[in-house]
Amino acid sequence: MRYRMSSIPMILLMLSASPTLAQAQATGDASGARAPMAVVPVTEAINRDFQPLYPDRPEGPNLVVLDGDPKSGPSLTLFRYGRDYTGSGNLHFHTHDYRLWLIEGGLKHWDEDGREATATRLEPGAYVYQPAHLLHAANCLTDRCIAYVAFDGPIETGLPAGE
Repeated sequence: MRYRMSSIPMILLMLSASPTLAQAQATGDASGARAPMAVVPVTEAINRDFQPLYPDRPEGPNLVVLDGDPKSGPSLTLFRYGRDYTGSGNLHFHTHDYRLWLIEGGLKHWDEDGREATATRLEPGAYVYQPAHLLHAANCLTDRCIAYVAFDGPIETGLPAGE
């Protein structure tokens, strides 16, 4: 099956917005039966109430959790960044792999051997795979960037040694 690039974010949200077994059990369906499909248009999802990833840095990345628990395990989220947020622009790493699909805005993403000036500008529909423990940085080049991000484990961030 082939999809146009612009349909990728909608498909990803359709897949991730489906109620989980835990949600089905919480609503009284403890049989383990599959929950019904849920469809969330991108226009609705990006207007949800985003919360700071780090409460002490509300200007930093903000997110909406679509599935899972980013504090304790794998999760599917929407991330929102503002222009030139310096926290993501500094080299850092995460303890788990993640996959990012850019939905809105223009973004640069580079590893420790690169730099922003030479990084490719990513546009909506772009995909980034970021392996765990590898230093990287990113910068939103527009007023707002929104990305669908799937983390393989808790969202935990670290800095290079000595920082």
